Amino acid sequence: MYDAGLHPESQAELRTPDGSRRVVDFLFRAAGLAVEIEGYAYHGTREAHRRDIDRFNQLLRCPEIRSLLRFSAEDVFRRPAYMVAEIRATLVSLTGDST
Repeated sequence: MYDAGLHPESQAELRTPDGSRRVVDFLFRAAGLAVEIEGYAYHGTREAHRRDIDRFNQLLRCPEIRSLLRFSAEDVFRRPAYMVAEIRATLVSLTGDST
């Protein structure tokens, strides 16, 4: 993302309405866009999948989050142009800014 001129906060801390602490991989705070990178090694079990669903639902209740994108580690390493294009398109839809 950085090489593409995108500069989100990394490991940004948020609070859900009930006060729970949540951390997102990347946050474009002004636009309200969170980006999560999912590696199968850490998310490849039924229990991890269940926790992820619960976590993403909680993240979407955070007032700072207007949209949430999820990418696989494969997207990051093998399809970075796709990932950057999706992020840019979402930023435009949220802010009208094509930065």
